[in-house]
Amino acid sequence: MSTITDFDLWIADNVDDIEDAYCLQQAILNNENWGSYEVKGSPDKMFVTGVGDDTLMLASTKAREAFLSTIEARYADEGLDFESAYNFYRAMSKND
Repeated sequence: MSTITDFDLWIADNVDDIEDAYCLQQAILNNENWGSYEVKGSPDKMFVTGVGDDTLMLASTKAREAFLSTIEARYADEGLDFESAYNFYRAMSKND
C-alpha cells in the first residue's frame, strides 16, 4: 500500500460508477467517511482511501479542487451538473 497523487490511477482502482463518484465527492467535501471512502486530514492536505490498495494524497486545496473537477468531468453527463447527473442516475435505477 502506497500513497500516490495520480488522479487517473487512483480513480481507475477505486471508482466504478457515478454512485461511487458521488460518495467520493461527498467524503471529500464534508471531510468525513462516506460509503467505502475514508478521508483523513484537512482540506489543505487530505488523504483518501477506497477499495483499492493505494491512498490518494490531495496535497493542497488546489489539488483537492482539481480532483473534484476531474470526478465531475468524468461522471457527470453533458449539460448536467454532477448533483443532477447523480439524481438522474438514481431515478433511472429505480424499479417503481
